[in-house]
Amino acid sequence: MIDFTLSRILQRAPYDITLSESRFIFETDTNIHYVVSFDKEDMILGGCETYQLILQNVEHVRPPHDPKVQKTVLAIIDEFFRSNMKVLLYICDTSDGKENSRNRLFLRWFEKYAEPGRFTICNAHANVEGEVVYAAIIVENRNPKLKEIMEDFEEAAAVLTDKP
Repeated sequence: MIDFTLSRILQRAPYDITLSESRFIFETDTNIHYVVSFDKEDMILGGCETYQLILQNVEHVRPPHDPKVQKTVLAIIDEFFRSNMKVLLYICDTSDGKENSRNRLFLRWFEKYAEPGRFTICNAHANVEGEVVYAAIIVENRNPKLKEIMEDFEEAAAVLTDKP
């Protein structure tokens, strides 16, 4: 189970957020609805639970550039790490062929936002059943199992990469 303090998120997020059934929902100035959730994965890295970040544009429309979306999503992620000593997994959606762009955008968001020295990000990509899958894990550096987490992720990524 993940703990969150919604009031801390709302202090930093430019958009108003509703928490419903462990999903964070917000609407942009251009009436696009986003849902942010964290799904527990079966994967254990370094003895730590892993949660996949799910970011969904409900309308499935191409949104205009909106830095408030970035700030809102990152406020939610920040609370994930402030309240939990877990691993965050990000896998890019491959449904429309834009996974490489999503991967670059998310990593740029995070690198721009992250406090220097607070996080370790490990990226991987693999060809799985003819599709390139981009994934990243983010771990807060205060996690005492950081080294083991990174080793486990690199091992899992190498297995996927080596598959025919």
